[in-house]
Amino acid sequence: MIDISTIDWNEAWKEIEQEKKVKNEFASCTERWKDRERCRKFNQKVQEDNWKRAWDRIHTMNITPSSRVLDIGAGPGTLAIPLAGIVRHITAVEPSPGMLECLHGNMKEREIINISTIQKRWEDVDPATDLDGPYDVVVASYSLGVRDLRAALEKMNAVSSKYVYVFWFAHLMSPRYLHYHEIWEDLFGVCPSARHTPNVIFNLLNQMGIYANVEISRTENITRFSTLEEAVADQSDAINLTDERQVSVLTRYLEKFMIRENGEYLLKSKSYQAKIWWEKEN
Repeated sequence: MIDISTIDWNEAWKEIEQEKKVKNEFASCTERWKDRERCRKFNQKVQEDNWKRAWDRIHTMNITPSSRVLDIGAGPGTLAIPLAGIVRHITAVEPSPGMLECLHGNMKEREIINISTIQKRWEDVDPATDLDGPYDVVVASYSLGVRDLRAALEKMNAVSSKYVYVFWFAHLMSPRYLHYHEIWEDLFGVCPSARHTPNVIFNLLNQMGIYANVEISRTENITRFSTLEEAVADQSDAINLTDERQVSVLTRYLEKFMIRENGEYLLKSKSYQAKIWWEKEN
């Protein structure tokens, strides 16, 4: 039996990140969001049903009208834009120029003045010179694309005066593995492996002396495409397909499982999400 108390969970995280890099199965967050058109499409998606998915997360956090919020990996303002109307101020950290372009556009369209932005990776942010902490709420929503998880979490905890929230994937497999597990071996010649479990985050926090809460919820995801070709191109890029044989396998799979509705192609999936959070001990 393995004694999990002897595992260095930060090293376990690094091994997962290195494995992804070596296998080159997924486009990195940095590479994926260099495409401004992809950022614009994502911006449209997060606004569906009046920002419903964002509000689902916001309603689970301890937010008050006086809250100062630090949003790490803010994207196009997935949380920051709806939050702006109910909190005092948001500092949004986002490295992608395409995402920031959408965020600034959303701010301008809605005449929002209580969001400030920082174009940096979280790893490169210097709290002493870049931030105006501490913050009542620090949140990283599906934005832990970092190599050194311990350093990232330590910095988040240090700049918070009250609450820290991490939203992450609850599956043993990442969502893309989960969605394409039926054809993964046909695509890459290997079976999908387990990774991205929130237990790594939770166990690392425990080793750091932070005893976090974990809550699991289920989400139904719908991604809309104008054509099958658009869907194939988007998903091929997401899982780093490199040859025509792989694209053919993916095309046959999407032809079978995508749904036609009102002239669009819908890719539906279910996923389980983890909210990992703790109240800062001062």
